[in-house]
This record gives sequence, structure tokens and C-alpha cells, in this order.
Amino acid sequence: MKIRGRRLAMWIVGLGLAVVTTVFGVRTYLVLHPAMSPRYRDGERRVVYIKPDSRGSEIADLLKQAGVIQDPFLFHLFTYLRGSSDRLKAGEYEFTSSMGLLDVIRILEEGEVLVHKVTIPEGSSLWQIARLLDAEGLVDIDRFLRLTRDPAVASYYMPEADSMEGFLFPDTYHFIKGTKEEAVIDAMVQRFFRAFSGADELRARRHGMSLYEVVTLASIIEKEALVDREKPIIAGVFYNRLRRGMRLQADPTVLYGRRRKGRIRYRDLREKHPYNTYVHYGLPPGPIASPGAAALKAALYPARVRYLYFVSKNDGTHQFSRTLKEHNRAVRKYQLRRRTRKGRSI
Repeated sequence: MKIRGRRLAMWIVGLGLAVVTTVFGVRTYLVLHPAMSPRYRDGERRVVYIKPDSRGSEIADLLKQAGVIQDPFLFHLFTYLRGSSDRLKAGEYEFTSSMGLLDVIRILEEGEVLVHKVTIPEGSSLWQIARLLDAEGLVDIDRFLRLTRDPAVASYYMPEADSMEGFLFPDTYHFIKGTKEEAVIDAMVQRFFRAFSGADELRARRHGMSLYEVVTLASIIEKEALVDREKPIIAGVFYNRLRRGMRLQADPTVLYGRRRKGRIRYRDLREKHPYNTYVHYGLPPGPIASPGAAALKAALYPARVRYLYFVSKNDGTHQFSRTLKEHNRAVRKYQLRRRTRKGRSI
């Protein structure tokens, strides 16, 4: 009886081990081959951000909560066997439900982080750039603005500047989450200096202007012109006005300097803030936006025209005039009549 009892106990233990081994084997197989799992959902994506200096247990818990892995124990086991427990890289990752456990571990080992593609439109201000980057989760908007408006940071790149306005070049960038704000700023400024060469700086001197002044003028051109073909003409108008000692009278500078939003009113044109080119002669204190390559080129190579005035035709283009009389006629045609028609339709 004792022998039979022992055999029965051994049989039960053996059966239990077989069941545990089978369950563990099936579970491991499904973890390594998730497409075979009944919970598998093809193509489902999950984005996970792993902070720097995260421990293995924290990473496993985060991946479990995000539904990327099912078994933290197996995650720990395989990272230990692969010798990568302490070398999983921080960053933002994108995983799909088709990835097995080893796929997930390999991605973390190699640091295949998610890359964000961000396009900065031409004519963007520091505030608009900060909002775009913040929307992608790439910067802390307050810290980014504080750095870009810090005179010490600005003077490092451009001795004349007291902010980075105008020098964060509009282009398409690829950033990863966790990149320091300083690195983001530096990448955009370095892109500006690749667009504005040493030869361009010599060209600026031929106009009697510094690099900073050319960028300031280019930023106004950028905000005035909606089509590239008009940018050299508008540049020519501004150069003509500067040479004759006339005020630039550029609406975008008024908009930049005032605090309230909405359409420009007559009282705005008389407001005595430093950027109001209806009040002050010459260029404003600095750029009002980030000019693109076409605006920079226009500021360096203005068209040889005799125009002194231009007014919007409300279709993205402008009517250019040589005399104030011609200009007033164009204003009546394209602006005053339009406002009258709007008034009658209301």
C-alpha cells in the first residue's frame, strides 16, 4: 500500500509538473508569437515613453500597463538571459500587437525610438514655433520660450540679438521626445546658418546692412508677401523707402508690437511701440518672424523697381505703385470699395 501510495504521489507530482511545464511553454510561445494568441489584434499601435534612468521593473510595469507585454516575469527572464537588463534605452517607442516579446526587447536594446516629423511654416513667430513643438510633446513650452527670449542665449548665436526671433529657420525637422530644449533650438539655428552663408553676409554689407538687419527686413517681407514671386518686388519697395528716408509703414510690424488681436485700426497705426514702422523710421528693433529662404534671398537681392507703395488685392497678390496718387487710387479700388460692399451686405 505504501509503494502504491508513493507511486500515486509521484504520478500526481509528475502530472502537475507536466501541466505547469505545458502551461509555461504555451504561455511563453504565445508571448513570443502573439499572432497566435486569441487576444491578438493586428496592427494595433501603442506609444510608450520610458524616462531616463528607469529601472527594469519600472519598464516592465509600464509596458504591461500599456498592453505591450503580457508577462513581466518573462520580460525580466529574457532580458536577464540576453544580458540587457541594465542597458534598455530610454525614449519614446511605438509598438504593435504583432510584436513578440523578443521584438520588444530588441527595440529597447537598440533604442529604436519614435521620431517626430515637425514642419515649421515660413513666417512663424517664436510663440507659434513653441506651440507646434509643444503640441508634439517635444518641448516644455514655457522653458522653450524662456530660452529663446533670453538675451544671453540669443547673443551666443547673434551678438546683436536679444531674442532668437527670426533665427529658428522654418523647415521640416525630425526630433525625438526627450531632446533638451537647448538641442532643439541649436538644431534650428544651425539650419539657419546653413541657409545664410558667408557670401550672403558679404552681400548684406553691400547694402550697408548687417546680417541681423537683413534678417529683420526679410521677416517683414515674409509676412507681407504670400507668393514668392512678389518677395523681391516688396524688398525693392522697402529699400526704396529706406533710401528716401520714408517710413516702411508695414502692417505686420504693427501687429507684432501690439498686444490685442484682430484687424488693424487707425489708432494702432499711431501707437508708439518700438515695432510700429508707421511711427518710427528705419527698421524695427529686430525680426518679427522666421523668414524662409525666398524671403532671405529677396532681402539680399531686391528687384530693381521704382515702386514706393503696395496694397493687397485680396487674392494673395499686391498692386504696386510709384506715386502716392496711384497708391491712393489702388487703395480705393481694392480696399475701400471692398469694405463698402461688406458694409452693405451686412
